[in-house]
Amino acid sequence: MAILEKLRVRAGLLLAIIIGLALFAFVLSDFLDSGGTLFSSSKHEIAEIAGRSIPYNDFEEQVKKLEKFQQIRTGQMSFDENITDRFRNAIWENMVQDIILEKEFKKTGIDVSIDELKELFIGENPHYLVMQYLGDPQTGTLNRQALAQFISSLQEVEESDEKTYYQFVENEVYRSRRFEKYLALLRKSLVATTLQAKRHFNEMNASVDFEFIVKPFTSISDSAISVSKSEMEKYYTAHKNKYKQEESRDLRYLFFEVIPSQEDYKEAEEYIVKSKEEFTRAEDTKQYVNLNSTAPFDDKFYSFGELPDTMNDIMFKSELGTVVGPYFEDNAYKLAKLAEIKYLPDSVRARHILLQATQNNAAQIWKLADSLKEIISKGADFAELAQKYSADKGSVSEGGDLKWFQAGDMVKPFSDSCFFAKKGDIKIVPTQYGLHVVQITDQSKPVKKVQVGILERKVVPSNTTDQIYYSKAYEFAGINNTYEKFNKAIEQQNLTIYVRQAKGIKPLDREIPGLESPRQLIKWAYKADEKEISSQVFKFGDKYVIGVLDKIHEEGYIPLSELKEEIEHEVRKEKKAEKITAEINSKLSQGITLEQLADKLNLQVNTAPGIRLSYPSLPEIGSEPVIVASAFQMEKNVVSKPLTGNSGVFVLVVTNLNTPGDAAPEMLDREKMYINRNYAARVNYTAYEALKKMVRIKDNRREFY
Repeated sequence: MAILEKLRVRAGLLLAIIIGLALFAFVLSDFLDSGGTLFSSSKHEIAEIAGRSIPYNDFEEQVKKLEKFQQIRTGQMSFDENITDRFRNAIWENMVQDIILEKEFKKTGIDVSIDELKELFIGENPHYLVMQYLGDPQTGTLNRQALAQFISSLQEVEESDEKTYYQFVENEVYRSRRFEKYLALLRKSLVATTLQAKRHFNEMNASVDFEFIVKPFTSISDSAISVSKSEMEKYYTAHKNKYKQEESRDLRYLFFEVIPSQEDYKEAEEYIVKSKEEFTRAEDTKQYVNLNSTAPFDDKFYSFGELPDTMNDIMFKSELGTVVGPYFEDNAYKLAKLAEIKYLPDSVRARHILLQATQNNAAQIWKLADSLKEIISKGADFAELAQKYSADKGSVSEGGDLKWFQAGDMVKPFSDSCFFAKKGDIKIVPTQYGLHVVQITDQSKPVKKVQVGILERKVVPSNTTDQIYYSKAYEFAGINNTYEKFNKAIEQQNLTIYVRQAKGIKPLDREIPGLESPRQLIKWAYKADEKEISSQVFKFGDKYVIGVLDKIHEEGYIPLSELKEEIEHEVRKEKKAEKITAEINSKLSQGITLEQLADKLNLQVNTAPGIRLSYPSLPEIGSEPVIVASAFQMEKNVVSKPLTGNSGVFVLVVTNLNTPGDAAPEMLDREKMYINRNYAARVNYTAYEALKKMVRIKDNRREFY
């Protein structure tokens, strides 16, 4: 500010104006870049929850923590977009819950002490999350002593995968326990009274017998009842809460599916034909296939009858190196070469000891495996060693015996080690499950098996073909760039079969039927104006796509214009009810019976025996809760006034009210238990949902993902 003041003094008013304009331009540039208003939050804000701003970086940091936890837990170093999206949704729900409930925790004084947290991990009744994430997944048990030592050892470590994993679990247990306490507090505050128990007992066991007549709404034609605009507006205003909606979009898309041209088929065929001689001469068939084929080499050795009929006999009767083809199969031109012949067993019996390693003890586990192999070869009791060392609880009780199995039943490294070895061999085999000390105990009689190398050339669209379809899509989007032009062109060019609808698309949806990973189209729909055509041509899988935004549904209430038919029907039904009620009232008189009224109205008297509030349905009529509830409030043998139901206007006469009488004390206790269980079940969901509705949640995730 001091520098600006000196400039003002020296350069006068003109320079001050220039600087002011420059500053305004800088602010305006940042404002336009943010895509907001002068009073909007930062463009880096992913959400605002109960007045609290959540920066994108903070949210993403939590997602990375969950991702790291799952990497350590599963050993998987990367996740696809669908799984990552589930991580984001989980963090979102946690973040919303934490912010909303924090005030409740402060008001109620709910917290989890260090001692309580310790008890939840290594006490007599560990928390279910501790069992889930730190227990033995095979036995469902928790070694509390080992866990206590593990937790103690982490205090000495500044940073490690084990510490990261534990801290994540600890935080989740803490969050979960606080929420459990809050729900328990709410549940204990809701206790069924004796009056409630009596009422529920009566409602569930009382029944009513009545006779009725009904004049259905269908007795008056729709054309006989006119509905004005003002009547519809009045009904809409009175029932507006029935028509709430979430934010969504209705869109269509036109797709141009890229399919191979005749030139693409010809190119693939020529490639295979030209390759036959070189493929025949190749000494290393596996290497040649992996370098030149569109599908990798298949290591499997096939028994007679397992190959397709077209080559089965040839491969089992021919000499090594025989090539069959070219032939066309599964949209590919192929050559098949007899790569290797072996005599192998069809089935093997083996036993194993599974040793599971971590990053910190891998060397020791290999050393242990070598020691076990050596002492087993010298005659040590395999079953006893399996009982002591094996992590495979399923086979420990059998002394590590896996019984008989066929090739492919086990993971490939394990299977190969058994089928390519001899009976009695002892092997050390690493797999994704750990380190196996394997002994082959028996094998079936060896039979002839063949390994076949398939050189294939999949017929796929070339770049030239792909460009042709892109040009078609781009040209269509450029010419038909308005809603009217788009729809007219679809009709004139008979492209309807290439148009799909996607209604009710939510802001964070990631799927549209018929499209592969269409998130970009959904993001476009939430930035576009209604009836806008996408200027961008999207590529999803093998389709070029042009989007058109048909309808924007804003969060709030469905507009009356979109409900015209429904509301017109409801208003017409109300007016029919008024007309039928007036007709019935004109026939009602003092002392008239239901049968006499039915004769005057040319209606039939129906009976409804044993009707309960728990199932308010009438014979041959259907659900009529208002009519059934009214019957329970009526005096016996009195003709009711006209009552409007779902299907028409009714008149009733109650003939009998069957009451269960006073409930025994033990029955009332059971009713109280039922009501309390119902309260508990409702609290678990509705309490938190009610809190969510009380706060403003602004979700900007669609701008980032």
